[in-house]
Amino acid sequence: MNRSEICSCVEPVYEKRSAMLGSGWQALADAIILQAADDYRRLTRRLITHPDELDKASEKRRIERFLCSPWFGVLSELDGRRLLRDLKADLGGMEGVQ
Repeated sequence: MNRSEICSCVEPVYEKRSAMLGSGWQALADAIILQAADDYRRLTRRLITHPDELDKASEKRRIERFLCSPWFGVLSELDGRRLLRDLKADLGGMEGVQ
């Protein structure tokens, strides 16, 4: 994918986000992100004591993909990759956190 193709894919994302501002949709978007962060923490803690639970590991990876996705950029002005790094740092004292 070249630069112009990437830009054409990203521009509609920001148009959708601007249409959401100032509405109840923003509260919903914030709640989705907060729930993803809470779920990520819960899953990480669970996987430390139960590393064989593949469904939990899969859900954790799904949240990581969401935080790094263009959809996350539609929902928030936050940097999803940075949020993921911060979550990992907060959980870093726990054995087995990557």
